Amino acid sequence: MFVQHNELKKLQVPAEKITHLHSASSSIQLSFSGYSPQLCQAYLLQITGGNKVLIIVAFYLAESCCSIFFVPESGELPLADAEKVYEEGYCFIESMGFFLNETDYHLLSAKKKKTYWSTLPICQSTQELPQVKPVKPVVKSTEEPAEKSVEKPLVDNDIDSLRIRSRKSLGRFFAAM
Repeated sequence: MFVQHNELKKLQVPAEKITHLHSASSSIQLSFSGYSPQLCQAYLLQITGGNKVLIIVAFYLAESCCSIFFVPESGELPLADAEKVYEEGYCFIESMGFFLNETDYHLLSAKKKKTYWSTLPICQSTQELPQVKPVKPVVKSTEEPAEKSVEKPLVDNDIDSLRIRSRKSLGRFFAAM
């Protein structure tokens, strides 16, 4: 069983300590306590140190630009139990609707591992991640001549007319199937 690790905000682990890494093939919308529903990426990894292993289930919340981590209830494990708990983590992530893919991380050279590991969002703090600014939608007015076309922001009436047109178009699309 996995429990949320509330103090962990990013993974500060050397790349060479990661022995297994699976990542989700696509993002899925999830809702975690304290966060609005949003697209999330999922990761399953095994960190090895000495003869102990830590399995971590990580979710990166795209809108909040933060990570949520889950660890086994028992914490670090002996190497003998690692495979069983890793499989439990795999099932835990897939029960939420994700499809995990093997990243072949263990086959990469040490330099490529370090580069790959440092680019993952679960290893970066929110200040390090690129911030995307929202873009205001614009529509070209069809009432003006083409050569003097000026972009203007959408207003409520324009949005309503677009919504109606989209529904009609979607209706025709489904009728054609």
